[in-house]
Amino acid sequence: MDTLYLGERVDTFAGVVPYRGAGWLHLSASLSRCGWSWAYAVVIGTVIGLGLGASKWVAALFEPLANGLRAVPLFAWLPLAIVQLGIGEKPARVLIFIGALWPIVVATSDSVARVPRAQLETACMLGTPRRRLWRRIYLPSALPEIVTGLRLSLILAWTCVIVGELSGTSRGVGAMMNAARESGRTDQIIVGIITFAVVGYLGDRVLRTLVRPVIRWSES
Repeated sequence: MDTLYLGERVDTFAGVVPYRGAGWLHLSASLSRCGWSWAYAVVIGTVIGLGLGASKWVAALFEPLANGLRAVPLFAWLPLAIVQLGIGEKPARVLIFIGALWPIVVATSDSVARVPRAQLETACMLGTPRRRLWRRIYLPSALPEIVTGLRLSLILAWTCVIVGELSGTSRGVGAMMNAARESGRTDQIIVGIITFAVVGYLGDRVLRTLVRPVIRWSES
């Protein structure tokens, strides 16, 4: 089955790139897949990390489970994702999400747990309600380390794209490289490697630029 893309007909199966312009189609598919999965990981990972770092009983109950799941290799989730979610887009996004989740959880929980207790007690003495300590104390104090976790998470999400796209997706840089491997196209494999390196570098630079104004106070 062929699809018209930018005036060219491109093969939409198995990641094959026989026509000009299909490479951009695969890149855009991988970027979209990675972006959405990483965004979900940021939200859920931050919430889990805040709970583990700020509450001793939450940490006692769930930290062993979190550490155990964090130790499972991403490839170990691949067969389960395919069996439960089928072949295609859903397992790919779930695998990227799993890879991106744990750096955020660890960075957030560790940084929140290290917030000085004296700082919390002072805020309460000055009239800050406990329900607002998250926004006024925990997040600002932990933000520099959370940003470090976000940077690591983004890079891991992008590297996990190739694992996610082994689940049978027809589009994506990883699917393109897998098809190139089967057909012996070394040139396309090298292009895929360069693409991962360049996009990963640019993504990290963009994220650093966006968050620098928020954590500028910590650099002084």
